[in-house]
Amino acid sequence: MNKQVILSWLLKEAEEHEARYRSTSTIEAALVELNNRREIALPVSIPGNPEEAISLLREHFKDNVTLVSLVLNHRFPKDFLFYRVSRLEEEIFEGLNFLAEIVPGFDLSFFRVGRKGFARYLRLNAALLSFARAHWPDLRNPQARLAAFLYQGLGLLFLQKSEYNRYWIAATRQDYFHELDEKEAITWSGRKEMKQGDLVFMYRTAPRKAITDLYRVETKDSSEPPEKKRKKGPLDRLRGTAGKTLRREADIWFDLWGAWDGFWVNLRRVCRIEGVPFAVMRHDPVLSKWGTVRKQFTGTVIEPVPHSIYNRLLDMLPRAVRAQHRLEPEPLANVGRSGEFTSEAEFEEEVVAPLLERWGFKYQAQYPCHFRFGSQDHRGRVDFFVSDERGPLTLFEDKFRIHNEDHLQPAVAQAKSYAIMLGLPSFVVAAPEGLWLYSLHRNVEQLELDVPGDTLAEREEELRSQLLRLR
Repeated sequence: MNKQVILSWLLKEAEEHEARYRSTSTIEAALVELNNRREIALPVSIPGNPEEAISLLREHFKDNVTLVSLVLNHRFPKDFLFYRVSRLEEEIFEGLNFLAEIVPGFDLSFFRVGRKGFARYLRLNAALLSFARAHWPDLRNPQARLAAFLYQGLGLLFLQKSEYNRYWIAATRQDYFHELDEKEAITWSGRKEMKQGDLVFMYRTAPRKAITDLYRVETKDSSEPPEKKRKKGPLDRLRGTAGKTLRREADIWFDLWGAWDGFWVNLRRVCRIEGVPFAVMRHDPVLSKWGTVRKQFTGTVIEPVPHSIYNRLLDMLPRAVRAQHRLEPEPLANVGRSGEFTSEAEFEEEVVAPLLERWGFKYQAQYPCHFRFGSQDHRGRVDFFVSDERGPLTLFEDKFRIHNEDHLQPAVAQAKSYAIMLGLPSFVVAAPEGLWLYSLHRNVEQLELDVPGDTLAEREEELRSQLLRLR
């Protein structure tokens, strides 16, 4: 893969799309929007000296990088970029790391800025300004173009979508009921993981307190006439390979200045629902255990729905509606906690990480692995790289679901390749349905222990002991 060619594509795309990253609002309005539409005041007076201004703003905004950098960019546009800390940070830094071989300034020692990582922001700011001077020397203000390069370019290029179906619940107050009633297609707050075809249940708060509509995510240009559809470029084709499924304007798009997470999505109504009232959900044996119902939809904007909950909601729709719109339940395994999680990350957070902590092991999540074969770079991330006081021990390859051998074998192959490269004696494949422990002798794996998810509690120590014996 020619990184220089990819960089050239990214530079060209940044120039094409920089207009959308220019602010059209006042600094006061931008602060309110980025503070999730809550009022927030500027300091009464901002010093003209950058160091003094930084000190004042960091204290005033409690080190919030997004808000501090916004004001610094407004006050000192030649010296400071507005950097919005977003859910695209992982993808942006993966892209920076990918380009570091040909852009040495991108060889950073950290993998995210973080909400309060102001020192890291300053280092990234210097690297990006230097990059802009090298590639756009005549550009007086690089803010919009660099934002397009980061969020539209790297962020979307390195964003991977799940291969399984995902479902969502959105909630809205009465102010927006008219929009739902009058329009079949709407633009709504989204999440970066959303993709074309995802189903979205719409919950209306007081006075209705019910799920009343079902929508489907559609691509931004799918409703445009063919003659108006954008011609795809090289980066679109690249994004369609190697598991990279996000295209420039396909499933979701990122608004640098937007409230909440800044993502927007296009929804088209599938059907209206004759009310699934909150009172019914609260007393339902399945839905009553759903976290969203337990918190009474408080704070819900848009959230993922576990497959088990989706199946139950589907049960509440008339059979004719399900048949008309080809709404099928998700397959679940009758073992462990199959279908209870909304994502692989949630499973890791609730099951894998606590397990390793109870065992007293150290671990690094999303451990970066870079290998080189001949002239080719191979990059990957191990879900959990595990060690103890004696050093490296094993790795965990985690999956959203493993229902059968066809699901298990690709996970085993992936975990095995990482274990071989890292010189580990074992590896674990983990999913809500269970854990599979393999020993590894040179390049041959052997299943040592198969622990169904619903027996994990009583077999924890057995699994830990076997892991240590395999060292």
